[in-house]
Amino acid sequence: MSYLSFTDEDHLIIKSYEALVYGIADYLGSECEVVLHSLHDYNQSAVVIANGHHSGRKVGAPITDLALRMLKELENSGAKQSKSYFTRGKNGQLLKSSTIAIRGKDNKIIALLCINMNLDGSLSNFLNTFSPNQLLSPENNVKENFANSVEDLLKNTIETTIHEVDASQEIPHHNRNKEIIRLLLERGVFQMRDSVAIVSNALKISKHTVYLHLRNYNNNQGED
Repeated sequence: MSYLSFTDEDHLIIKSYEALVYGIADYLGSECEVVLHSLHDYNQSAVVIANGHHSGRKVGAPITDLALRMLKELENSGAKQSKSYFTRGKNGQLLKSSTIAIRGKDNKIIALLCINMNLDGSLSNFLNTFSPNQLLSPENNVKENFANSVEDLLKNTIETTIHEVDASQEIPHHNRNKEIIRLLLERGVFQMRDSVAIVSNALKISKHTVYLHLRNYNNNQGED
């Protein structure tokens, strides 16, 4: 039975949330079950499930009675987008849950994103998820710049990149600016407004020189 006559746009909106399911589960760890329900068919609404071992559900499982109740509350509230609550799981475990409305055309709810955190789960498993020891591998050891403005973000990134290049003994001094600009390009700096001017000031070179390095790098990439 269909809840709505879905458009192609509705299906694309729901599909766009699939990565979010796995992202939330990866962030919160194995004690968190995340389910994406499409309301196109209540009988097999679960289209994506992460950590489904908590409820024993798989893709194709039907919507739950509680999810239906949360759906009604969200519909009746109008502007409200989510509902959080405590409940008990299939095996009696205490869950902190949240149901989030996903809306399509004409603001109609077309899907539900449900998050269920097992509060009776292993505390060590939960704490290990947020332990810095899990982030010691080189690919996870990344510094993030939290800035209050685009200018601060650019300056922080440029300073970090300059320090990284200057600290390397493998980069000849005459290639210093070229390498800094290459790294800044790869890090997306030049997608930001006024970035060329800020980089040229930081490196004490002309904007023309910055553009020259960018053109040369892009031309070399095109030849690969």
